Amino acid sequence: MFHQNDAWTFAFACEICKFFARRWGAVALALLIALTMQTVKAQSAEPIASESRDAATAYVGTSNFVVGRLGRDCLSLVGRTDTPQQFVGNWQQRNLRYVAASAKYMEKRLEEAQASGGLEKRNAVVREVTSIVQNNGSATVRSWIERGDKQEACKRAIAIVEAGGMDISPRIPMFNEIEALAVWAQ
Repeated sequence: MFHQNDAWTFAFACEICKFFARRWGAVALALLIALTMQTVKAQSAEPIASESRDAATAYVGTSNFVVGRLGRDCLSLVGRTDTPQQFVGNWQQRNLRYVAASAKYMEKRLEEAQASGGLEKRNAVVREVTSIVQNNGSATVRSWIERGDKQEACKRAIAIVEAGGMDISPRIPMFNEIEALAVWAQ
């Protein structure tokens, strides 16, 4: 995708290529064209970070956190022998398209943050996302299992997760953003 300035940059780069081709020959020209195209491509690339993708990733991360925390806090309490890792792994498998898209986005988002602001900016993004996921996830788990009889609340919460109540589907309000994230990640 070229912008108006990209067309000028490309034309200028072509003139430079012609000049160097006369001086250094075809091999140098090929190398220079490749480098120029990378520069033009980098200039016209859309930024990775977006509010919509951030929100979708936070939703997926929070859901993953909730399922994992329910596994940790509830499975043994209700007499289940599966591990929290197995419990969250089952949820992740059912939601693999969205979990994988979220992971890919975070990888690219952190690369972009580090490229533009170094390790400090990358770590700031990690802290922000982690804080959102943990705060929202912890509040959700507390609201589910810290009222009334914890064992009964845990049984209900586990049943909800296993019935697909925490799965990402068109019935959730954030589905369009999460689906767009999955499309972006392909």
